[in-house]
Amino acid sequence: MRQARIGIFLIFLLCLNLVQSNFLSFLQASDSLKDAFQGKFKIGTSVSPNELSYGTDFIKKHFNSITPENELKPDSILDQTGSQQSGNNVNPKVSFRSGTQTTLRFCEQNKIPLRGHTFVWHAQTPEWFFKENFQQSGNFVSKDIMNQRLENFIKNTFELLKKDYPQLEVYAYDVCNEVFQGGGGGLRPASESKWMQVYGSDEYIVNAFTYARKYAPSGCKLYINDFNEYMNAKTQNIYDMATKLKQKGVIDGIGMQSHLGVSFPSAQMYASALDKFASTGLEVQITELDINQEGNEQAQASLYKEVFSAAVKHANQIPAVTLWGTHDAVSWIKDKNPLPFGTNYELKKAYYSIMQVAGA
Repeated sequence: MRQARIGIFLIFLLCLNLVQSNFLSFLQASDSLKDAFQGKFKIGTSVSPNELSYGTDFIKKHFNSITPENELKPDSILDQTGSQQSGNNVNPKVSFRSGTQTTLRFCEQNKIPLRGHTFVWHAQTPEWFFKENFQQSGNFVSKDIMNQRLENFIKNTFELLKKDYPQLEVYAYDVCNEVFQGGGGGLRPASESKWMQVYGSDEYIVNAFTYARKYAPSGCKLYINDFNEYMNAKTQNIYDMATKLKQKGVIDGIGMQSHLGVSFPSAQMYASALDKFASTGLEVQITELDINQEGNEQAQASLYKEVFSAAVKHANQIPAVTLWGTHDAVSWIKDKNPLPFGTNYELKKAYYSIMQVAGA
């Protein structure tokens, strides 16, 4: 009888040890966002150079993909003086300023893959880029000249990345960003987009992807990226354009910006858009995720859980889910408290709800 009790006690200790071990393993695995979703997809964030002076440990712990928040946008890298001096009206020069260098160096040194953002955008693109002799004033150039400028802009950017940061992994790039009207219904008109003012059609989109395919480094996937992507008209616009580009063999994926709110869109509406994009057979990335809390942290947490659950459902087509910012204090809409981490990097309900998805 005594031996039986000892045996039962030893079995109990063994089971307790296994439970403790599994529990500790769970805690260790779920402590980091990127580790929790390892084997499913990358967890990315946008960063600004300023945050790299104090938040690097947090960034390295939770994220294995980085999108420069502004530092690769056209107005950050296009060099007007250099273009005027030696661009021959068709070859815009690019240069990386100190903030861009800080971000790219951080990614290269820490072996964190980079999402490039972005080449073609109606915003944050200097007007001189579209004008004769790269002058702020004057006439817009012809489509032929603009095609040469667009090709050289893409070529020069990829070449400079390779030259200055040879060990940097550029695994994805948003070739075109927000080319459609806010709620969908067609391309942005010429009154909103200098690209349309020059081209008058989607020719610039097709050309941009064609040039990007020609010059992108090996392994770099090419994306079309947009917001309000869950609204029916916009969903259809993106789907149609992506399908057209896929037929030409020049696109790899669709970027869903995913700036959401707890009252709109519904989780079902968002998941339906994701399903439709996935049906193209292209990759899909969630590229700029944040959720306006609207004073309801629990509702925010629930929607984060639904979004990540939808992403896991399509994990075989989703290489990365990117949060647009690391914590609320640095968000572009910081007054909305939109991220899973609070002002001082504290863990919010949204963080725990995301981790529940990882552990499911």
